[in-house]
Amino acid sequence: MNFTLSGKLFDGEPIIKDVSLLIDDLEEGVNLRQDFIIYKSDDNIDIYNRICDHNGGRLCIHNEKIVCPLHGWEFDPASGGYQNIQLVKEKEDFTISEGNIHVNKQINLPKLPNSKVNKELSIEFFSHACLLIKGEDFSFATDPWIEGFAFASGWWLKHKAPLDWVEKLNNVDFIYISHSHPDHLNEFTLRSVRKDMNFVFPDFESKSVEKFLLRLGFKNLNPFNFDSYYNFKKTDLYFSILKSGDFRDDSGFYFTYGDFSFLSSVDSNDLNFGRFPENVTVFASSFAAGASGYPLCFDNEDQNSKDKILLRNKAAMKAIVLNNVKKIKPKYFLPYAGFFIESAKRDKYILQNNIKNTLTDIDSLTKNESLELLNIDNFDSFKFLGNQLLNKDIIPRELFSEEPEVFINDSYNDSAIDSGFIHSFFMNSKFHDNLKVFFELTDGDFKKIPNFSFTVDFSSTSPVVAFEEFDWSVVKTLNNSVAIRHLRIQVRKDSFYWVLKNNMPFEDLSIGFQCKIDRFPDIYNVNFWNHFSNTYIA
Repeated sequence: MNFTLSGKLFDGEPIIKDVSLLIDDLEEGVNLRQDFIIYKSDDNIDIYNRICDHNGGRLCIHNEKIVCPLHGWEFDPASGGYQNIQLVKEKEDFTISEGNIHVNKQINLPKLPNSKVNKELSIEFFSHACLLIKGEDFSFATDPWIEGFAFASGWWLKHKAPLDWVEKLNNVDFIYISHSHPDHLNEFTLRSVRKDMNFVFPDFESKSVEKFLLRLGFKNLNPFNFDSYYNFKKTDLYFSILKSGDFRDDSGFYFTYGDFSFLSSVDSNDLNFGRFPENVTVFASSFAAGASGYPLCFDNEDQNSKDKILLRNKAAMKAIVLNNVKKIKPKYFLPYAGFFIESAKRDKYILQNNIKNTLTDIDSLTKNESLELLNIDNFDSFKFLGNQLLNKDIIPRELFSEEPEVFINDSYNDSAIDSGFIHSFFMNSKFHDNLKVFFELTDGDFKKIPNFSFTVDFSSTSPVVAFEEFDWSVVKTLNNSVAIRHLRIQVRKDSFYWVLKNNMPFEDLSIGFQCKIDRFPDIYNVNFWNHFSNTYIA
């Protein structure tokens, strides 16, 4: 057995935080306190924490609304849900005694065994979120995306591949996969991996990672729980997988090896609900922003609004990075999982407008913290002895990058499907929601292709698929007050066919800038995107 269950991750002494609130101090309606939102309606009281369920931001009052300043999520304490997304916030438990409300918070910080022995360990940056980590008696890789595209041809690698990446990747003991997005679970890269490779990944309820790996022919699959830690082959390597703090299938990785400790949040939102191990040797996380189809692909925003949102998102990512660094207090910080570029010629608009943070931005941001930035623009190989960095080096890389247009043509040339395939795909999805989706298939410049439109009404017992032309402006005018939500997706035909034929996540289209979206009401249809990105893939 390669992996042994060693214990519960949160068995240590919890931190108990007791917050007391006077009932007489509460007004009818919304009451904002340091850590909580209290909603009082007559004799009924509901309490919510002020942490936004998206990315760990702090909910505040702005223009008489409760919003998160990071990405604009709006919370309605009267209903307990968010206004612009299908998500209900969990209520806090509390007790009442002698006119006081008591909210008891038990906080358990993750902690792994640490032998305090100095051992040699190296970290090589391969590309994007792919690291090769090697100790004296183990080696593993993370999230290998080293060739091909991600997100239906919308993302391409910024860095050239290491010269010997196939050999090195196939010689590791196991590969950790954080989640099923193709910049972490990449089919093109995994085609070069031996079929008996061990994979370590979270035991998501949807089985999104597991199903994809099985489809690719891998058998040595190891789904692990979030609340436990594991040992590898009786070495000093102990590790645990930590859950993203939001509703998505996502995770981070935490391990110790002798006196060395490593935590990666990858690109999780509010990893482990903000409960971090402290004083780790290396903390790694995403940093760039720009990894979303919103707002550039959304027609309900004008360009001026998009520019403001992009600047806000860029600043929000910097704030998240700084906040996490201050909490974790690492000796070294490795910004990664943000090295992608929109290289396809047809995505010129995205390339010009999708602003991101650079490593120079992050270096300036963290210069006042007691840490060293591992800047892969300068070095991409790091050798440690215990928790001390011994050496930095540069690994040799290939001379040329892939040509997007050639790769797209080679990948899409056999992706043709017919209306019968589309009909069966949605009928077999078994998805039900108060939603009607209007699909318009387009060319690469998002110009509508005649007679390639259809609708799928998910509000019936079974999905109703109708191949029909429609005028979206008329649909909005006639139906903007109906109970059924409406979602318009203008999508490039070649990318759409490729996603359906290969049963890839629908988020490949939105995150990969392969579609334009309009909707009313203007809320994120989380159930639809989650079902067709995580549940309905095989």
